[in-house]
Amino acid sequence: MKSLRLALLGGFRARDATGRRVDIAGSKATLLLAYLALRPGEVLSRERLMALLWSERAESQARGSLRQAIWALRRELGRLDPCPLVVDDGGLSLDPKAVESDVDSLQRLVAEGSTNALYAAVALYRGPLLEGVRIGDPAFQEFVRNEQERTHDLVVDAYTRLLGDRSGDSSDQSRMETAKRLLELDPLQEAAHRALMRHYAQKGQASLAIKQYQTCAELLRNELQIEPSPETQALIDEIRSARPCPLRQPNGPSPAMEGTIGADGRDAPPQEKPSIAVLPFLNLSGDPEQDYFSDGITEDIITALSRLRWFLVIARHSSFVYKGRTIDVKQVGRELGVRYVLEGSVRKAGNRLRITAELVDAVSGAHHWAEHYDRELTDIFELQDDITQKVTATIEPKLMAVEGTRAQSRSPEDLGAWELVARAMTHYGRMTTEESETAIAILRQAVAKYPDYGPAHGLLGFAILVSGHVGWLLESHDYHYTAELARRAARLDDKDPWGRLALAYLASAGRQSDEAVREYMRELYHYAAELAHRAARLDDEDPWAHLALGYLAFTERQTDEAVREYMRALDLNPNFATAYGYLGWALVFDGQSEEAIRYFQQALRMSPYDPLKAFFYSGTCVAYYYAHRYDEAVGWGRRAIRERPGFSAAHRILCASLAQAGRKEETRQAMKRLREVQPNVSISWIEQYVPYTPRAMPHFLEGMRKAGLE
Repeated sequence: MKSLRLALLGGFRARDATGRRVDIAGSKATLLLAYLALRPGEVLSRERLMALLWSERAESQARGSLRQAIWALRRELGRLDPCPLVVDDGGLSLDPKAVESDVDSLQRLVAEGSTNALYAAVALYRGPLLEGVRIGDPAFQEFVRNEQERTHDLVVDAYTRLLGDRSGDSSDQSRMETAKRLLELDPLQEAAHRALMRHYAQKGQASLAIKQYQTCAELLRNELQIEPSPETQALIDEIRSARPCPLRQPNGPSPAMEGTIGADGRDAPPQEKPSIAVLPFLNLSGDPEQDYFSDGITEDIITALSRLRWFLVIARHSSFVYKGRTIDVKQVGRELGVRYVLEGSVRKAGNRLRITAELVDAVSGAHHWAEHYDRELTDIFELQDDITQKVTATIEPKLMAVEGTRAQSRSPEDLGAWELVARAMTHYGRMTTEESETAIAILRQAVAKYPDYGPAHGLLGFAILVSGHVGWLLESHDYHYTAELARRAARLDDKDPWGRLALAYLASAGRQSDEAVREYMRELYHYAAELAHRAARLDDEDPWAHLALGYLAFTERQTDEAVREYMRALDLNPNFATAYGYLGWALVFDGQSEEAIRYFQQALRMSPYDPLKAFFYSGTCVAYYYAHRYDEAVGWGRRAIRERPGFSAAHRILCASLAQAGRKEETRQAMKRLREVQPNVSISWIEQYVPYTPRAMPHFLEGMRKAGLE
């Protein structure tokens, strides 16, 4: 008879044979019991347990702590019949006849392998092993990480086998749910992507099937640097060839306007900006007094998202109409005229809170992003600010990426001005020569098709100039074209941040060998500075205006002024991860490494999935280089290159770091790769185009010369 049942997946829970909760006093006693349960029937010596759970304590202290933990277990488990704990001179163990754990059941069911057993196995998985349990000792942390990977892989294996099992009578909906769950656990599972592609195609939703393929392809390229398998490619070719022409249905939305349907069922007016509604977060605590916290989280996120210039955010009074109602996100999308819905919940248990958030497509119902945050309930206002910051900083790049992916599935001829810009930014964020050229080509099309749309002009100018600055674009005649684009963007909308950034980059690009071009740029620089200051006077609370002013100062190598403007942008929008990144770059290009590291870390903490995180990684590499911590710099440089293999700036700083670290063979290989990525790189090119301040430039050039650059 099993007198003790343990659930270790998704946390820690212990119950007796009647279902009564068994409370174990002390975190170490809990961890000790969990470890014994993962080794049922195995006698574990006291020395082994001390080394695992108290590795940082002296032997006498560790032995005393172990005695206390054993005493706590005996006190609680001794009440069970039979007692599952066995303690003797040889060590400790749990009697496998008296104990049952979900991990042991998971292993047994996966090994059995029948369809029913596999469904039972995946139902046991409620989350990572011991999720949310405080684990202090480094040795036990490593053990838990390994066990988490092992159990995770078991569940992935079970879902994979269920997905490939066609002998049963599972419905298409069941297979779709299996595929979605598998992708939550392992986004790189091509078989699951193919299952969803087939499901959408069979339902006549070819655009969703194509979108699923694009998600799969981007993940494989970013994470593994490989293309989808021939089987996946053959499937998408089949779907595309069978896709019907996108003719408008009577009384239905056209493909270009998909999702913008009013509450009365008629087409809503087209919107340049994507729109989002934040629904009131649900209070799942069972305590109505906790409503103030869930409402506060919702209100703070609405306020923070409203500071973003790219998106239209529905006001609080409209969103809170749905408080306490059971609704479908598609209904919300129709009634509020939005494409995206952010929803979430708050659950309180004791002194801990779990906050979940999900970004949902209000047209298709697809989930684009989900996350949960577990926190100790200490300072309620600090906690509220922390969650708001994390959610808001993640939403902006996620929405931008989703909009870009959505635009990929349609012909460029069908796309509006904003959609062309979003599609171009998706390409540009991959940071390679080829993707940069693709982005510029799309933006040229946007400028030709929508000559009065300012952001397209501004972003095209910005893209051309940054490409030239980084080394992706070398043709100087494009600077004349870009100058006209930037000036036109400013005339169309002199508060457009991309137009201001393009003009700022024009100012920094004025060091061309062609004296006529340089003179033209010097004149344009004064105009750019005047424009940026004017924009700030027009709207001094626009963080993008101060970002542009900061960048103008950065191009002039006025570090203190740049820092002041970036800090002003952050005062206006504390969740502005991009501003933290630019602030880090301004400081590190002046050799202020320690402060720069702090700001790059903040940018990464706020927006860990940012499409431009290679930019932050590369900046961190530069910071460690200037701190003379070259081996650490090498690590960050390699991370930047893994994220974006074509980012030439990361290749340059990696070469300098390897050379300063004395790693000659690796330096030789890195220089070979740099010359492949940027054939025109030279010392003179760096002096002309890379805006280090006079006190920082010599150390960088020293590293590049050591690497063999001339």
